[in-house]
Amino acid sequence: MNASPDAGPVPDARLPTLTLVDSSIFVFRAWFARGLDPDPQGRPGGALHGLVHSLCQWLPACAPGPVAFCFDTGLRRGFRHRIDPAYKAHRPPAPPELREQFARIRELLGRLGFATLADAEYEADDLIASLARAGRAAGYRIDVKSADKDLTQVILGGQDRLHDPERGVDMDRRAIEKRFRIRPEQVADMLALAGDASDNIPGIDGVGPKTAARILRRLRDLDTVLADPPAVTRCNIRRAPAVAAAIAGQADRLRRSRRLTGLADRIPDLPAPGELHPTGPDPDASAWLHDLGVAPAYHARLLAAAGAWGLTDTRQTA
Repeated sequence: MNASPDAGPVPDARLPTLTLVDSSIFVFRAWFARGLDPDPQGRPGGALHGLVHSLCQWLPACAPGPVAFCFDTGLRRGFRHRIDPAYKAHRPPAPPELREQFARIRELLGRLGFATLADAEYEADDLIASLARAGRAAGYRIDVKSADKDLTQVILGGQDRLHDPERGVDMDRRAIEKRFRIRPEQVADMLALAGDASDNIPGIDGVGPKTAARILRRLRDLDTVLADPPAVTRCNIRRAPAVAAAIAGQADRLRRSRRLTGLADRIPDLPAPGELHPTGPDPDASAWLHDLGVAPAYHARLLAAAGAWGLTDTRQTA
């Protein structure tokens, strides 16, 4: 398997693929690029237009099989905010023009025949982790469309991959281990030790991702570190005694941070992988594509991309 971002891992064609899309990252990219650009009806529509353009580019290249587009519902609710009200508290709320486009985007995806999932208690990353766990158990390889480092935790199978189709980054498990110098199972521990400024999660002073990775390569996981903080002094890191003392003195905070950085992978009542096959676009597409603000030049391409996905499941039976 190729571990470079330039030529991604070669999937085993004998395995069916479950594709899980971290939808918000692609919507936000389009929003920051041209979110207030008007759609054909004069409404702010750049986020929707950007996502449509992206889908036309990479949907046709996806492996056939079930797919889910996962969304976040809000920044300031859910189980992580009960653990720590400061979690993501520094992020401003989405402006109304973006919220309105998110609603149209979800309707558009549904009318194209794709499942869209969101939950007030859990984030999109948790939905993806739970669906991936169920899919892997059912014999699927997992293809996560995202650039979020948190989702490296999901790439647990030898055929799984984390793929950013817009930037050409395609990582399997080996590539993640090479880039971060830890296993996917250790990513949440690394983020707890080093902190995650993007989510407003504090870490240990003097511990960045590289230092955290060195500690985890030596001591395996955060539970082992917390059970014996002086063992950190035997790791090849700068200011090891001070770091060991800080870990010992902030054990409760580290445990709380770990509850924030880990993904929930057992969310109940989610659809089974076999229930996520695209059903194809709704009839009278020209009318609802117009109403949702899709530029006419994209109608045929978008419908072809969605329709070509089909209901094929490449599972092989003995």
